[in-house]
Amino acid sequence: MGDTSLWVAMVTAVTAIAASWVTSRGNARAARVQALAAAEAQHAASRRDSMRTAHLAFIDQINHMGALYRRTPKLLEIVDPSDRSAALDRHLDDLRAAYGEFHRQLNVVMLDGGCSSLTAANAVHNASTHVYKTLSNVAAGAQGAEEFAPAVRAYWDAATAFLHAARPGGEEH
Repeated sequence: MGDTSLWVAMVTAVTAIAASWVTSRGNARAARVQALAAAEAQHAASRRDSMRTAHLAFIDQINHMGALYRRTPKLLEIVDPSDRSAALDRHLDDLRAAYGEFHRQLNVVMLDGGCSSLTAANAVHNASTHVYKTLSNVAAGAQGAEEFAPAVRAYWDAATAFLHAARPGGEEH
């Protein structure tokens, strides 16, 4: 009978060791899965923060360029052609200076934005280029001042489309 209890004790010990080993493997696997899930969640949160920062900086530049565009109608009302041309040339210099940061933020959206916001940001960029070229042509006398207002309206329409594309949930992943 002593041999039977020894065998029962050995089987029980082996069973306990095997159960412990299986449990620890399961716990290790669960910990790995949980760590991967946490890392993915952190990466997704970091990506959302990066996109939000990029979008906000670009929106700031959209508004800065828009503020410069809002100064333009007063310049277009200058009656004397040489005074108007000089004022528009200075204004074009201001727009070129502001364009550097605008373009830099566009590049950040290209890196950190999503598909729909990138397309919308490019549309804002194209509209801004159109406004600048229109104003440059007006300053050179190649276009009439009445061409400026539709160009600016297209810019604001593109800016509004960007805002919609940049909204959370408006992005394609």
